[in-house]
Amino acid sequence: MSEQDLFASQKPSRDDDPDEARVTGTLLGITFRNDDNGYTVARLDSDDHESPVTLVGTMPGVEEGDTLEVRGEWTEHPSYGMQLAVSSCEVRMPMGRKGLVKFLGGGRIKGVGPKTAEKIVDALGEDVLDRLERNPNLLVSVPGISRARAAAIIDQLEEVRESSAALVFLQDLGLGPAHAARIWKQFGRETVELVRSNPYRLAEEVFGIGFRTADLVARNLGTEADSPFRIEAGLSYLLWRAGMEGHVALPFEEIVTRATPFLELDTLPVEETLRANLESGRLVEDGLVYAPDMLAAEKGVATHVDRLLHGGALATDVDPDAAAAWAEERSGIELSDDQRHAIRVVVGNKLSVVTGGPGVGKTTLVRCLVDLFRAQGRHVSLAAPTGRAARRLAEATGGDASTLHRLLGITPMTFRMNAPPREPLDVEVLIVDEMSMVDVTLMAAVLSSLPDEATLVMVGDVDQLPSVGPGDVLRSFIESGTVPVARLATVFRQAQDSGIVRVAHQVNEGEVPEFDETADGQAFFVEREDARSTLDAIEALVTQRIPKRFGLNPVLDVQVLTPMHRGPVGTQALNDALREVLNPPAPRKAQLERFGRMYREGDKVMQVRNNYDLDVFNGDIGLLKTLDEQALTVRVDFGGREVEYGLDQLDQLEAAFAITCHKSQGSEFPAVILPLFSSQFMMLRRNLVYTAFTRAKQVLVVLGETRALQTAVSRADTGTRHGRLTERLRGD
Repeated sequence: MSEQDLFASQKPSRDDDPDEARVTGTLLGITFRNDDNGYTVARLDSDDHESPVTLVGTMPGVEEGDTLEVRGEWTEHPSYGMQLAVSSCEVRMPMGRKGLVKFLGGGRIKGVGPKTAEKIVDALGEDVLDRLERNPNLLVSVPGISRARAAAIIDQLEEVRESSAALVFLQDLGLGPAHAARIWKQFGRETVELVRSNPYRLAEEVFGIGFRTADLVARNLGTEADSPFRIEAGLSYLLWRAGMEGHVALPFEEIVTRATPFLELDTLPVEETLRANLESGRLVEDGLVYAPDMLAAEKGVATHVDRLLHGGALATDVDPDAAAAWAEERSGIELSDDQRHAIRVVVGNKLSVVTGGPGVGKTTLVRCLVDLFRAQGRHVSLAAPTGRAARRLAEATGGDASTLHRLLGITPMTFRMNAPPREPLDVEVLIVDEMSMVDVTLMAAVLSSLPDEATLVMVGDVDQLPSVGPGDVLRSFIESGTVPVARLATVFRQAQDSGIVRVAHQVNEGEVPEFDETADGQAFFVEREDARSTLDAIEALVTQRIPKRFGLNPVLDVQVLTPMHRGPVGTQALNDALREVLNPPAPRKAQLERFGRMYREGDKVMQVRNNYDLDVFNGDIGLLKTLDEQALTVRVDFGGREVEYGLDQLDQLEAAFAITCHKSQGSEFPAVILPLFSSQFMMLRRNLVYTAFTRAKQVLVVLGETRALQTAVSRADTGTRHGRLTERLRGD
């Protein structure tokens, strides 16, 4: 027999449908499984195939010994041969003595091993499962099985039936296997009843399921378009989405205006349901319409600010003027008048804000404050919103710094702003850097965790982009007039020589910046009119010109920033182009596609979700070192610390050769390249450009249209963010 004939005889046959195969058999073993999403690699023994079939895909709840009917597409892996990429999977009741013994004794039914399974099948026959479903008491007749043990076995068998039926039910409603697995994990044996009674609970209570998915399920269940359940869920979703736009709440009229086209309904039923939600307390009207947790967060910030401002003693009884003189002498640095004033403000108040742009000495001031408080015997904690910002703070001060989430001991699952903290933090002085990134929910958690005697110092640049989440906390603190504020405006002599500092301050003052024109400068502008020539220029800058001129690593040190994800110079297009020149494919370089993204060994990647188990956080940037499909693992080097991911966790990583300006907050890079075009009009604002400029330490290159830069500089508004924190801080 030829090699070709041998391969053909072993290759599993396909169904009549060339795009889908169907295979039934017994699960021999599970090579890998992620219990969170059901992603599984397993081997199936099928009578239709000579050798076990390798299954790869989402198969929630399957166990060794299960009889499965799977559908999918045959694929040929270069290393592991033929595999069935599973699109759907159903657990069938096993047939025959061998299958029944494997099912009962394979580990799914706790307390039943292979020998007990053989006893049960021998005693009750090959129709044992049907017989037990009709008369569970039969199990007691099997030698060695007590009534208590029988009851436990019967309960588990019932759960298996319900799980299988629920997963089929959910998939018949249009849900994929991964979503079905998450729903069963959340609701268990109540799944079918809960989904039938109110499918919109899926969007509210199951991670990863949004309104659109829940709405699909509801419509497949026959829910009418104007059902109060549907409108109520739509309103909650729109308020959540508004939070992602920076709003803490919305005006009544704006919610209605947003909801009517989104739900494809007339105004009347939307208004009626909104009023009913306000009457029931599901939503709350307090000047604006809030979700209850958002209102609790906003009120909590104001309440705890008042508590801390008026409760407990100051962290030090040193005279503010003497403190400033001591700090100057201790540091051996001549401080500016602004810095001396800032020290007086901080030591004279329980809460204070220090704000200022680049080159004005914020880092020096923080070092002085740390030394001052520690000299007074105070315990000082340092924190920032992101991992990168925390590391920068630690490097600048020579002390330990953590993310705010880690300091507070909170995770996304326990982050509930209306729940009181378990106990106050053991801190006397807390200094928080990069305060512009802190949203109202995180601020509420920080403040509620501080004891009355604590001192809080908040440091940040109010002119940068506000937080990605709801609210504009730093600006509200400053504008309210209730929290003492120190502004640093004096640019130090060494910073005055920096072209980057110069153009950043010019932009912040509403002036079109004057870029350097000589090769020994730091800030440059390159006029470009079209995307193609811009991409070519960016590639040349990243791979050749900047690395050679400044001695920088093109992958680690040069960062492309851009206002948008989409478009010819958005992150998607730029990452595709830059990957091919900075990390081209090679015969021994593993790569794969997951979640609609390409991953390749050597890629520059960014963590896009806080992962407390792995100790990596949103915004952390690293290098993808190894990609092992056989071991189902990926290793990423984050600044010398390697972190191992499962392939199913790759949706936490995105290519980072180019990132958005928003994602760059809290970070600094030796070199920054920023394309600006009029096609990005919706994002062109002064604070966006200012934020991007201030990310660069050694060199800044802006490419694009002069008119786009002029547009951005002229648009000083940061966009309306609905909320009432400023008024609440004032007591209005």
